Amino acid sequence: MSQPATTTPNPAATRKQQRLDAVMRWVLRSPLHRVVSGKLLVITVIGRKSGRVYENPVAYVEHDGTLLIGSAAKWRRNLRPGEPVRITLRGREIQADWEVITDLDDAAEPYRIIVTHNPTHGRIAGIGLNEDGGINREELAAALAKGTAVVKLWPLF
Repeated sequence: MSQPATTTPNPAATRKQQRLDAVMRWVLRSPLHRVVSGKLLVITVIGRKSGRVYENPVAYVEHDGTLLIGSAAKWRRNLRPGEPVRITLRGREIQADWEVITDLDDAAEPYRIIVTHNPTHGRIAGIGLNEDGGINREELAAALAKGTAVVKLWPLF
């Protein structure tokens, strides 16, 4: 029986992404943030084991007083139950309560909203909409099985 193929990060692509993230962190915290802060924010988490600070620029969608983030990235594993997370939103550093959603039924509507407002994220995540505008549940289920989740934030102004 053959082993499934594994993917290893491309070091050049990883360095390029790190440089882009550094630029985006700077922009999102500067007076220039207005250029991109309607779609991007910085979420800051502290490593559970290392204590290292991770500042991650992420795409978000605003909906009914919440911020919705679709992500397969591992930073969300450092969210600490019962503790707000620090975010930089529209140039301001604030706290936010959070919830990670990994259940298909619970994630379907938030992911429909994310993909409707950010089709590029849907293409990257491999999650699309059906002809009726609903989320493709098979694609969403496959993405959730591979570690994708919705992170829902409630900013504490």
